[in-house]
Amino acid sequence: MKIETKFNVGDRVWVVYEYQKEVSVYDTVIEEVCYNGTETYYFGKEGVDIYEKWMVAYDDKNGLTELIEKTMNEIHNKEKEDK
Repeated sequence: MKIETKFNVGDRVWVVYEYQKEVSVYDTVIEEVCYNGTETYYFGKEGVDIYEKWMVAYDDKNGLTELIEKTMNEIHNKEKEDK
C-alpha cells in the first residue's frame, strides 16, 4: 500500500501552534512519518509528534503568515469565550 502525505522525511517545515495562549513558531526537519489509519503524524529532530495542521513548508512564507494569523485568531476567540 502506498500512502501519500503532504510532507516527507527530509522536508524542512515551519511548525506553528498555540502554547499557553501564545503562538509558538519553530522550524524543523521531518525525520519520521507515521500513519495510524486516520491521521498522519510527523516527528522532527526534537522527537515530538507534530500534527499536519500545525505545519507549513519552509519556503511558503504566505502560508506561514496565514497559519500564524489563524492560530492567533483561535486564541482570541477562546479568550472571548472565557469572558
